[in-house]
Amino acid sequence: MMEQIRILHFVGKMHRGGIETLLMCIYRKLDRDKIQFDFLLTTEEPGYYDEEIKKLGGRLYYISSRREHYFKSRKELYAILCDHPEIKAVQLHMSSCSYIDPLIVAKKAGVPCRIAHAHNIKCAGKLRNLVHRINRKKIKRYATLYLACSNDAGNWMFLPEKWKKGILIKNGIESKKYIFNMQKRKNIRTILKINKDEFVIGYVGRFTEQKNPMFICEVFKEVKQKRNNVKLLLVGDGNMHNQMDEFFEREFLKDDVIYTGIVENVEDYMQAMDCLVLPSLFEGLGIVAIEAQASGLPTLLSDKVPKEAVITKLAKILTIDNGIECWVEYIINTPIIKRKNMQQEIINAGYDIEMTAKRLSEIYLNI
Repeated sequence: MMEQIRILHFVGKMHRGGIETLLMCIYRKLDRDKIQFDFLLTTEEPGYYDEEIKKLGGRLYYISSRREHYFKSRKELYAILCDHPEIKAVQLHMSSCSYIDPLIVAKKAGVPCRIAHAHNIKCAGKLRNLVHRINRKKIKRYATLYLACSNDAGNWMFLPEKWKKGILIKNGIESKKYIFNMQKRKNIRTILKINKDEFVIGYVGRFTEQKNPMFICEVFKEVKQKRNNVKLLLVGDGNMHNQMDEFFEREFLKDDVIYTGIVENVEDYMQAMDCLVLPSLFEGLGIVAIEAQASGLPTLLSDKVPKEAVITKLAKILTIDNGIECWVEYIINTPIIKRKNMQQEIINAGYDIEMTAKRLSEIYLNI
């Protein structure tokens, strides 16, 4: 019988973030007799997925936060890896190369496979960018395998010459869950008190600078002046929530804006929308764009989102550098369309979670 391979993922905390949710979707699809996931966390504060991980046979390891106890954090990680030789691979999920210590420590501890997985194409802050530029030249000493969610992410994270040897891992989704369902649409719109003839502009994600939420606010303000019966549906939360609230209050738009907070059933809320906007300043891929297209939604993406996110004719790339005009024009001329079942197109594009899990399983089993 084949020995079970254990992969230790470095994530910080297993909450409902994009990377964490993707990992759990993959984890559920694995043959766990052959491959098992463990998770390295930097806080003992309970995470959303902690209990499910334990039920699936995974283990949670805790180390000190590097920001508070840098050397202690490295020492604790080294001890964990030395005490658990059954961990054959570590996988560092990266938004930049500003932190590659887990790969360095894993090499010192003798872990044979050390995976660097890129999930972004930009980072904020001068110091962080400086460290990123230094570390992406050093990372070849410590990483044995490069993965990325898009070619843009791979080229930015690892430099083109290194990324040539890397592997593109498409961020798959549970495509079946996103198939358009008219009854779900009616139910959600009833709950949210949206009339059947109202056009709903949707956004799903964090309210943070990267996602450019104030751009959405300005677009909605202009659309509202030119199109009747329009609502804005915001699914998520973040540190710019108050700033957005103040804008809507000031512009007398609060009655036309719906906040849901963070929800488990994002796919159901997408049924209630009539288009989705993602004017991000940068994205590793923009998984919400894949989900929106799977739901049959017209999907407006900024030109900073990697081209891999455009997988159907429903997606449209618009510039954000020239202001909101083209976004406003597109939305006011977009009708409430008859939604189609897009599952096969998602599968054909390689963005179904079954395919992502299969591809990663092949990689792990080759360790």
